[in-house]
Amino acid sequence: MRSGEAGDITDAESEFGSSEYAKEVLGALWGYPPELDLEREAGLQKAAIELIRQGLVESIHDCADGGIAVALAEKALPKGVGVRVNLASGGLFPEFALFGEDAGRIVISCDPGKVARIKEVAEKHGAAAEVLGQTIPDRLEVSLDGKVVISASVLELSEAYEGALESALRTDPELVAVE
Repeated sequence: MRSGEAGDITDAESEFGSSEYAKEVLGALWGYPPELDLEREAGLQKAAIELIRQGLVESIHDCADGGIAVALAEKALPKGVGVRVNLASGGLFPEFALFGEDAGRIVISCDPGKVARIKEVAEKHGAAAEVLGQTIPDRLEVSLDGKVVISASVLELSEAYEGALESALRTDPELVAVE
């Protein structure tokens, strides 16, 4: 579910420069954070609260830290429940679409029978809701414009995530401080 309108490629590139992906993977920061429309964000938050109060969602997660790909992975890891989604790039580079930290965007999981009601609540508050995919056992499968771009077992991702700090400490002794 999202609160705002998508910007153009120039906005996406500039905003992507302030993302975790740009910082961690590309080793650079540029541009500015995504613009936040406070009225639309308030509508999104009101919709989220109403969805929770009405018991329409199983889970909810923002896309602010790492983008939609990271949000999907973070939701999959704790319970080992995977997901199969197909995202539209909207003409953006794959990295922008997957790891761009859109302001005013959340991912929810729900019973498929509740989708129509969720869309009504979103619309009532000026937000838009679209079905991205479905939960599946133990895999994270993300397609972009119909092409699979991420496919991994949740266990594989969880092991990589849980062991990241230990791995970094073993391979880069400069990270260890001794006093």
